[in-house]
Amino acid sequence: MQIKTRDMRRLAEYRNYLRAHPRLTYLFVELTDRCNLACLHCGSSCGGGEGRILDTGLLLRTLEEVAGNFEPRSVMICLTGGEPLLHPDFFAIAGSIRSLGFPWGITTNGTLIDRNRAEKMAALGLGSVTLSLDGLEETHDALRRVKGSFRKVLRAVECLHSAGIGVQITSVIHSGNFSEMDRLYRLMCETGVESWRVINIEPIGRALQHPELLLSDEQMRGLLDFIREKRYAADTPMDVCFGCSHYLSYEYEHELRDNYFICGSGIYVGSILCNGDIYSCLDIERRPELIQGNIARDSFSAVWRDGFKAFRSDRTQLCQKCRECAEREFCAGDSTHTWDFDHHQPMFCITSVMRKEKSQ
Repeated sequence: MQIKTRDMRRLAEYRNYLRAHPRLTYLFVELTDRCNLACLHCGSSCGGGEGRILDTGLLLRTLEEVAGNFEPRSVMICLTGGEPLLHPDFFAIAGSIRSLGFPWGITTNGTLIDRNRAEKMAALGLGSVTLSLDGLEETHDALRRVKGSFRKVLRAVECLHSAGIGVQITSVIHSGNFSEMDRLYRLMCETGVESWRVINIEPIGRALQHPELLLSDEQMRGLLDFIREKRYAADTPMDVCFGCSHYLSYEYEHELRDNYFICGSGIYVGSILCNGDIYSCLDIERRPELIQGNIARDSFSAVWRDGFKAFRSDRTQLCQKCRECAEREFCAGDSTHTWDFDHHQPMFCITSVMRKEKSQ
């Protein structure tokens, strides 16, 4: 426990350093908000074919500018959406990213990946791919609202593996698939994926319209215990981990993933939205006061250097519960994407869940 306390205090000091000396490490690019699915839990409420497409010329000029101001090898470009493969210039953009020297990855629902696309992405140096699988077949298809999407994800895994690309599966656990976790684990083992990233459904985006999907406190603790059990099981053939979101309380920190929690929004994570707006983590509610600029008129590098003030300050000063919390130093208000900017408090707090469980 002393080692954990020491490490988290060092990380808290490093967070304060990053607020003054931000280090761009991940640049997320929302290529489009079009999507061929319409998932009940979508954090950005994407869906349909009439959405926006990021201007290719603007993006490529911005990436050239970023490459000229940062060391490209140290900045991971993450292509996402919506469904990024719906961008008509996806492969041209990927080729330019590679030629500029950036490592790159993609987050996708997987339904559009066939053998040809997998081989083209491999040839363009795709470094990582994250697919979504949120339950067994009936449950996944119901959440994604497109029949057959489950089988297309499994096909995508096969195609990517055949092309020599490693795969991470992300599964969002909600009230409807909580009972399927053991069977999902066995399925992940059978598919041979390199990593299984398990996360809780978040009270953001379209999920706010479906509160029945949110986990109870008991289920949340059950999810964390499940991940810890599978992560350290001797026969687990893959990395099992919780996502990057959320301070997991003193009890679970560093138990469920390789690193201690730190919200990277605006200190090592930036993004470009499909309309060109410069933003932080893509999961954060799209609020006008949080938009930092637009690549049509602003230098991304200059905005990264001089902007993002709202993400580089101590917001826990605004929340009484946070100010009174003994773990405030380590949590720092938890993930920005679940911060209530209207009421200045977290919408979701695992530390509170753990305290309630212990008091019962």
